[in-house]
Amino acid sequence: MSIELTPYPADEVDRLEAWVEAPHVRRWWKPPWTGPVITALRAGVPVPEWIRPWRIDHQGQPIGYAQDYDVMRDGPVWHGIDGVGPGTRGIDLLIGEAAALNRKLGREAIRALTAKVFEDENCDRVVADPHPDHWGAIIAFQKAGWRERGRHQFPSGPVMILTAAKSVWKG
Repeated sequence: MSIELTPYPADEVDRLEAWVEAPHVRRWWKPPWTGPVITALRAGVPVPEWIRPWRIDHQGQPIGYAQDYDVMRDGPVWHGIDGVGPGTRGIDLLIGEAAALNRKLGREAIRALTAKVFEDENCDRVVADPHPDHWGAIIAFQKAGWRERGRHQFPSGPVMILTAAKSVWKG
């Protein structure tokens, strides 16, 4: 596989901030998603234990950022979503390098991150919540083996819920 995930290095916080501010990312990415990570990296303190930040590398070069997190610690937005409960982790990811767009690397990164999250024996489901108009992301999740679960309204705006269940995911 040409995608590798490594724990996000603290000394690359400037790169992460630049990716989040890139026009192709800023349109879809909500700054609060990386807020706790950037704050911790800048302060030289551990990232909150319920979030795991990753650097996405393609052929040894950094191209993006991903994180998985405990949805039960993410506030009440996920409560009441069918199938979401203890044992569920959420994921967010972005391809920050414009040259890496439209090369199916997002799909590969989703597969790699899903496989990594499912290594945890306590995790039985993974969820994601892209904007419902972000068809590039939705299609990447679907091509990576995820299922669409419908539109919902979160406090941050409208989302499309996508899920992968460990029991049926073929990655």
